[in-house]
Amino acid sequence: MTQKIYDLPKSRDIRSVDTLNKCEFKVRTTNPKKGLRKKYEAIFAPLGKFLANTWITPNMISMLSVGASICSCIAYASVSSVGASLSLLVGTFLLGVSSLLDMMDGSLARARGIAGHFGALLDRTLDRVSEFFFLLGIMMGGYVLPELVFFCFEGMILASYVRSTAELRGGLNMESTQGIFERKEKLTLLAIGCLLEILLLEDIFTEFWPFTDFGILAIIILIIGIASNISAFQRILFAQKFHKRSESMDKK
Repeated sequence: MTQKIYDLPKSRDIRSVDTLNKCEFKVRTTNPKKGLRKKYEAIFAPLGKFLANTWITPNMISMLSVGASICSCIAYASVSSVGASLSLLVGTFLLGVSSLLDMMDGSLARARGIAGHFGALLDRTLDRVSEFFFLLGIMMGGYVLPELVFFCFEGMILASYVRSTAELRGGLNMESTQGIFERKEKLTLLAIGCLLEILLLEDIFTEFWPFTDFGILAIIILIIGIASNISAFQRILFAQKFHKRSESMDKK
């Protein structure tokens, strides 16, 4: 009887099964997308499919997102020209526009089936640029002490760096996330802080605010900074657990 061409030697079968088991382990131990991310990706999916039939590219939308963040920075810093409340309102509106554009580029990339590592790299790089301009504008507007702004940005950068390094050197895929705060949650909280700061500036509930030296926005930025650093630490622990389990399987 002739041997079928897909029958492998027993020793090779063992190695193949072992390789498949390790691959399955890496897939299972990679943290899936969080519920909030799944929801907003589902919301923007129809828009991505619509844009997929146009000449617009994900990179174009990404650059528009950065442009909106630069305009947001200018608006936040224009306190002397338009006043603190209007400056915060316009800056926060442009922050929201930038965030929406950031979600649209991912939806378009997935709709066209071109989401890949380079796209993720570019998207993450531009995300950090946008965050820098948001916080720079808030600092230049004098709403928050520079020390708090630097602390917040350090946490954002650190959380992103830990994730990217863990994925690059540890085999975690580009969708793996860990931490109590994702970028969308941070920007949402930042926008809420800006809007509440307007109410405080307009003396709507000043008598109920117990802090005389800090505004609401300062407290929010401090919270974002702390949560970002905690997220970075959580990702380190997640990567450590992943590596230990991966190494234990390699030894078997």
